[in-house]
Amino acid sequence: MGTRIKKVEQFTVKGYEVNGPVTQIPKLWDELNRVIQEKGAMPEESFGITLGMGNGNYHYMAGVKSELAEGFTNTKELIIPSGNFIVATVEGGIEAIPAAFNELLRNPDVKLRHSYGFERYVHPSGSKGYEIEVWVAIE
Repeated sequence: MGTRIKKVEQFTVKGYEVNGPVTQIPKLWDELNRVIQEKGAMPEESFGITLGMGNGNYHYMAGVKSELAEGFTNTKELIIPSGNFIVATVEGGIEAIPAAFNELLRNPDVKLRHSYGFERYVHPSGSKGYEIEVWVAIE
């Protein structure tokens, strides 16, 4: 798995969250995608952020950059602070996300930074599919 280092400026993600079993996460994405279609939003990327997990529950948010979520209702906002991230493209689809995160978290060449790690789904306008990346905050 190839990696790269990216420095990002702070940005805000606006979307929907769930705190429950992992089986609820696809429904969350269905809701986000429904609202995106309904509002005619045209994001070329979306984000999945695990805010916490334990006892079989995931506190998870699915969203888009806040400026693209005008008119979305009943949403939450989360600020992704500026800083460096190690990034990897996920090969093997959604099922391969945990392994990709684990590999980045165990990378001996970087020092982890306390911040959010996230999934980034890249889906350029007009494309039929999407690419998945995982981002882990580093010093």
